[in-house]
Amino acid sequence: MSDSSAPALPPVSIRPATPDDLDPILAIEGRVHLAPWTKANFEGEWMKPYSTTWVVTDDETDAEVFGYATFWAMDDSVEILNIAVDLPHRGLGIAKLLLQQIIREALKKGAKRLILDVRKSNLPAAGLYQRAGFVITQYRKAFYSNGEDAYHMALELEGALLDF
Repeated sequence: MSDSSAPALPPVSIRPATPDDLDPILAIEGRVHLAPWTKANFEGEWMKPYSTTWVVTDDETDAEVFGYATFWAMDDSVEILNIAVDLPHRGLGIAKLLLQQIIREALKKGAKRLILDVRKSNLPAAGLYQRAGFVITQYRKAFYSNGEDAYHMALELEGALLDF
């Protein structure tokens, strides 16, 4: 029996972020991260030719930002820097949609692997990455500014699954 009280994901789209998305992105960033990126961090990323930020928005108005991702595509690797989903929209599959789209983009660009770092305490994210086929390749002691450890994870794209 399904839980009819569980919120359903409305129709959404993934698109490149624009300057108009910065305020909602910063609001989400402040709610979900222990050490949130600043406006200058995002603006700096948008200036780099190898950096991409996507947002997930509602199809009806394209105004509500549910989540976002920032990643670098360089040489034969894609590095995910940030995937975030706003608190009311967690558990609906938005991070999975973003990750699947990043994998598709990496394959399209001819990348051989995806890499990322994830907080050791962020079990939902680490679990998503592991379901996608990422493996922990390194343990990074005191990696984050608050001293928290990180797992460095990698996904070899040859034979990568998009349905996880």
